[in-house]
Amino acid sequence: MRKATVLILMVLLVALIVYAFAQKEEKEMAKPADPAAELAKSVANGKMLFTDTALGTSGKTCNTCHMEGGTKAGKMGEMAIPAWDNLAPKYPGYFMLAKRVMTLEQVVQFCIVNPLEGKALAWDDQKLTDLTAYCASVKAEKKEK
Repeated sequence: MRKATVLILMVLLVALIVYAFAQKEEKEMAKPADPAAELAKSVANGKMLFTDTALGTSGKTCNTCHMEGGTKAGKMGEMAIPAWDNLAPKYPGYFMLAKRVMTLEQVVQFCIVNPLEGKALAWDDQKLTDLTAYCASVKAEKKEK
């Protein structure tokens, strides 16, 4: 009888712990996301990926051609690359290297596959989202007068 009582109490204790964790998880899931904070986190992750050689096999990073995170003019071979300034509203747009109209996500993929010699990211890969969010966020440095 005593063993049965202890076993029942242990089962109830385990059930109570599982229930408490489920309630905590449910409350956390119910919290509304802060859109500005989530976007800032994505941009920050994209900025880190911008200097990551693991995106390709050429040893290059996005920063190799797009100097100082895209804020300064750069070069790819002999081709001059201007500093970025508010790319988001410029895409979809004609992308000279591909000789066609592309979205900003497609341009990021093009650069990963071609200059970086990497494998295209899945379209739902958070890395692609983060890189695109970073690229879209870049504003050209203000020139002093």
